[in-house]
Amino acid sequence: MTEILTNDWLENFFEVADEENILKRRESHCIEFKSKFDWSSEKARSNYCKSLCAFSNNKGGALIFGVENQPHKIVGINNFEDVDDADITNYINEIFTPSIHFERKTFEFRGMTIGILYAFKNKNRPIICNKDSSKTNSSDVYYRYGAKSTKIKAGDLIKLIEEVRKEESDRWMKLLDNIGKIGIENTHLLNSSSGEIVSENNTFLLDEKLLDQIKIVDRYSIQEDGQPAVKIIGDIPELARVIKTNTNIYEEDIYKSYLKEERLVSDEDLLKFICQKNTPYYPFYFLLKRMNLDKEQAIKFLEDIKIRGSVRQSLINRIKNDKKSKDYKNRFSLSTRSRYGPKRQVYLDKIKISEDFELENEDDSKRVLESVFRLENGQFEFEFIKDKLFSIFEDYYPFKINGLNYLFRDAITYLDYLENKPAGNNG
Repeated sequence: MTEILTNDWLENFFEVADEENILKRRESHCIEFKSKFDWSSEKARSNYCKSLCAFSNNKGGALIFGVENQPHKIVGINNFEDVDDADITNYINEIFTPSIHFERKTFEFRGMTIGILYAFKNKNRPIICNKDSSKTNSSDVYYRYGAKSTKIKAGDLIKLIEEVRKEESDRWMKLLDNIGKIGIENTHLLNSSSGEIVSENNTFLLDEKLLDQIKIVDRYSIQEDGQPAVKIIGDIPELARVIKTNTNIYEEDIYKSYLKEERLVSDEDLLKFICQKNTPYYPFYFLLKRMNLDKEQAIKFLEDIKIRGSVRQSLINRIKNDKKSKDYKNRFSLSTRSRYGPKRQVYLDKIKISEDFELENEDDSKRVLESVFRLENGQFEFEFIKDKLFSIFEDYYPFKINGLNYLFRDAITYLDYLENKPAGNNG
């Protein structure tokens, strides 16, 4: 059901709304409507996550925010980006295990913003509740039945487990088939949980979290003060070297490096730092450009960075097809029917002709940041808007308005996408 995330599907889904914005659609096993997005309420976010779990244990599905219930009137929301993906992930991981893979998207309809929180079908079903919350109970398994998310029935749990076993069996058969084609002598197995690579030569990766616990000497180490001892024999190959990030790099260094070309650390170290963040949505194309890496070279560089986690792979995916940046185009409405549309239009017009303007407060800054997503190449001067965003950074960062720090990051990331995405990027 991942087509739910495409603009074509969303346009088709919402186009049946009448002139009063009443949506002639029903909730289903993969769709649930919410009038508001209230992540600050524990009861609300617990309920959202219960539905996401139910979707993920079934075939996947979406919570659609900005649509009232009975009747399904489209009202839109204006705070969907106030919470970062990392905050949602952290809360979900507190309540459920294994992790729920989700994606967030916004969609503009008649000057209103619709929020979509989509949970993918999980390969490691069933997802189990491991902590009580307002809407969940420990040890429960939730499943989507029609338009309801509820505790799974015994018969369906048995079917789910059987389905997972069959899928796992199919993966084993595919793995063995590939080993047969490659040859067992050329096959190496990576344990993605521990970082261990198993082969005839037994090469290992060391997690940097162990560095403060282990004292390493060239040939051996002696246990001191209760420290674990590790013996290393032979040379350490490139594959097994530990990547340790410069602890003096901060998120603000990314912004300064892009907006003012300040090089407080090397471009390579800054890129490695981004690889270890909670989200891949940071400006990074400018770093690849400064390192003179084309699309293929950039992908190879990231593949060779031995940092485990999903962000590095997500950056590679962005190089190939930056779908999120593409979808962020026209993220905020300019319509006169939208509350802030006219003000965004004023700032957008000034940016296009490089006409300077003063900002009195954070709220004005927010409207400027929102207008950035309406920019297109050839319409404006990058240096002008980068100078303006740096002024906002100096005057107000870190922001007090809820969610504005994330909006600032997203606006800069989108600008970097327009200016520096490598040739051949399909986004």
